[in-house]
Amino acid sequence: MKLDAVDERILEMLKSDSRGSNVSIAKTLGITEGAVRWRIKKMVETGVIRRFTAEISGGATTFAVLMIKARGETKKMMASIAGLKIHRDAYEISGEYDCCIILEGSSVEDIDQKIDQIRKVKEVADTRTFISFGRW
Repeated sequence: MKLDAVDERILEMLKSDSRGSNVSIAKTLGITEGAVRWRIKKMVETGVIRRFTAEISGGATTFAVLMIKARGETKKMMASIAGLKIHRDAYEISGEYDCCIILEGSSVEDIDQKIDQIRKVKEVADTRTFISFGRW
């Protein structure tokens, strides 16, 4: 989907406040609420917007970066990992490793279980894990 300037503005507003109402976005942009609703629906349907999420404060959250080398086709491996639906973000990258997965869990044990699931994907040849000690 090719985004125009209005779509880009809607995305910027949703990035800063994903709970922003269609009415308030419409008023800010000078368009109708229906136009905002239609544009957001199209961006969701075409995958421009993958999800709406909440960033929660408090509670213990553990993050890890998992670097992965593919055995065979990287895109096939990425599709298999995405199908697990256990990652926060996933990136196909260049360099020594083929992809970078961001994991989030309630504990190191939770992260470890997710890593074990990813390592069972037959296209995964090698992994390197980095656990976060804190978030800035």
